Amino acid sequence: MNDVAKSAGVSRGTVSNYVNGKKVNLVTQQKIENAIRKLNYIPNAAARSLRTKKSDFVVFIVPNVNSPFFSELSYHMQQELAKNHYKMILCNSNNSPEQEIEYIQMANMQKVSGLITMSYAEVSNLVQTNAPIVSIEKQVSENVPLITSDNYQGGRLAAENLIKRGAKNLLFIAKYPVINVSAVRERGFVDYCNEKNINVSRFLVKKDESLMSSFDNFIISNIQKKNFTYDGIFSDTDENASDFCRMLVKNGIQVPQQVQIIGFDGAKIYPNQHVFISSIRQPTELIAKISVQRLVHSINSDTQDEHTNNKIVLPVSFVNGMTTR
Repeated sequence: MNDVAKSAGVSRGTVSNYVNGKKVNLVTQQKIENAIRKLNYIPNAAARSLRTKKSDFVVFIVPNVNSPFFSELSYHMQQELAKNHYKMILCNSNNSPEQEIEYIQMANMQKVSGLITMSYAEVSNLVQTNAPIVSIEKQVSENVPLITSDNYQGGRLAAENLIKRGAKNLLFIAKYPVINVSAVRERGFVDYCNEKNINVSRFLVKKDESLMSSFDNFIISNIQKKNFTYDGIFSDTDENASDFCRMLVKNGIQVPQQVQIIGFDGAKIYPNQHVFISSIRQPTELIAKISVQRLVHSINSDTQDEHTNNKIVLPVSFVNGMTTR
């Protein structure tokens, strides 16, 4: 820092102010930046956080990153954190409580500013953290703010759109067990069908069975005279909906002419991607924005107010792809 100050022709305190994000006039800022590039100076973030007792890192824990939804959400989360001058540490838990606990312990040791977790494992009350925390989709504890999409309304929206497009015998498909948000999505779907006196059934892939083989066998056993028993399918995820669609086509069933399919998430691999699976879209950008807002509020607040711990439910929408008429 002394070398940077000497090269830039400013005081050490001015360099310190610049490095720690304090206001420095534009001319001085440019001098310091030039000196930093010239000397290849890299500030020691760990030492700075020890001295200032403030970190600019936030841990974001997701079940996995190999799906369009989690990938899209991670992107928007990083963008929102950057807008608020925080850097994101992305942690992939693989739905493992043990890995989630390790990440939270790591966050405690590194004294990060906060955590945002999208946990599907039962980790509530297993680990205490001194850093503020925000949860997405699943409540971690009563004292942690929860940001979630309207999963119940999403299930109803799926049923409404299938019925509106002529489906009369509907089916919900998922992996066993149907818990957390998946159970809420199914409940909304079934409730709407019952209200409209529409036949509705469910097919669950058993825990230890192959997903594709289970779908294939179920479809084969429900084909009569080249027609499938059900003409409207709703799945708790786009991935399951896509796999079921593949098995229907493999067995000679036309989608969407004979069977219509709606998934859940509606995420894209890239911004201009053409939508294939009709889906209930979650507002990933809004989820990230509200989550970061809540976290920053908690970081900057000495005490929690009555609004911080509210459950925030965000609206979903139907995206008409190629699997509905």
